[in-house]
Amino acid sequence: MNIIQAYIEKLITLYGDEIVYENIHYDEETLQQIPEVLRPLYREVSKLSMPFGEIDCLETALKNSKAEPFLSEQWFCFGSDDYFSFWLCRYTPDDDGFSITYWDHDSGSEIDDAIYMNIIDFLEDMRNEYEEDKNE
Repeated sequence: MNIIQAYIEKLITLYGDEIVYENIHYDEETLQQIPEVLRPLYREVSKLSMPFGEIDCLETALKNSKAEPFLSEQWFCFGSDDYFSFWLCRYTPDDDGFSITYWDHDSGSEIDDAIYMNIIDFLEDMRNEYEEDKNE
């Protein structure tokens, strides 16, 4: 079992049937269109719904990423939380290896720099934030 499969199993253990995912296998040519850091995820799931957000299917993510401000700023928009934030990934990591961030489109602010190196750390932070908000 790889790290992505193990993380999905962890989510299923925590949230049961609130975790819904599809597993359509994309070919490598299709996966070449997305940031490398997200390819392991999309090799395992084509869409993933969680209580704290959703990872879009590749077709939706590719379409959304062609919209502004994502296109001109070189962000791949791969999902969102259940509030106002888009989940974004740089096509090329920054000098420190960071690729992933989130952006609240209603805030009026610019998209900040990436703050995560991998999808598991990102999703785990989103999950922890959800749990903290739920328990307040």
